[in-house]
Amino acid sequence: MKKFLNLLVCAILVGSVCPSIAAKTAVLVTHYGSSDDNTRAKTIDLITSDIRQALPATEVCEAYISPVVRRNLAKKGLDCDSPVQALIRLRADGYDSVYVQSTTIIDGVEMAEVRDACNQMRLFFNLLKCSESLCYSPDDCLTLVDILASHPKAKDEAVVFVGHGNLLPSTATYCQLDYMLMAGCHKGYHVSTIEGYPTAETTLVELRADDKVKRVMLVPLLLVCGNHTIHDIAGEYAEAIRAAGYQTDVMMRGLAELPVVRALYVSRLKKLMNQ
Repeated sequence: MKKFLNLLVCAILVGSVCPSIAAKTAVLVTHYGSSDDNTRAKTIDLITSDIRQALPATEVCEAYISPVVRRNLAKKGLDCDSPVQALIRLRADGYDSVYVQSTTIIDGVEMAEVRDACNQMRLFFNLLKCSESLCYSPDDCLTLVDILASHPKAKDEAVVFVGHGNLLPSTATYCQLDYMLMAGCHKGYHVSTIEGYPTAETTLVELRADDKVKRVMLVPLLLVCGNHTIHDIAGEYAEAIRAAGYQTDVMMRGLAELPVVRALYVSRLKKLMNQ
């Protein structure tokens, strides 16, 4: 971090001595991150790539929120900035206006860390704007619900979208998505979590309400298809559904593999930049 602070000091001094330097604008895309190269290539790398294609004249860089992911990648020789480090680097490179696009799904701990990074660095920029999470408002949730409800489903099948969840108030976002699917008459579609609410047990109550359901497809409500899908959704969660008598399969796909989901981030960023 000392290296990054030195860069920031140099940038501030240069800006003070040469105030006529042309203003520069950049976009910082903040992902939770993934340690798996193939997973990143199919998901979060594509989000960043889509943003670059949408804004070809703008500098676009990335930061990873998770310190665990950053450490794992460093062991493989891949250096990734934290949000604060990325902002320091951008300021040192002369960028005084930055738009931060987070790819978090709900407004949880990771989104709070991105906002905190922006608040720490705001003084050093002429303009520093931060987007909201993908499911921030009811309208945001309705938009995602329409995408989820378009997932193909057989007559005797239910589709359960399983997110991570947490023990904070923001886990209620998953309840909102689940209720919106029901209120929108999307029968046979549910939202659940592995570490929050709704739980597998509460989702089983919903599944049992329809005696026509014999099969359950579990779909990750996660940007990437990584360890949580392999070990949690396809593991303990799927076992609980099978134990209840349902034929259970797991779709090994992250949400960011869907172009329509990636387009939501591009649209949100453009809206942020035009405000």
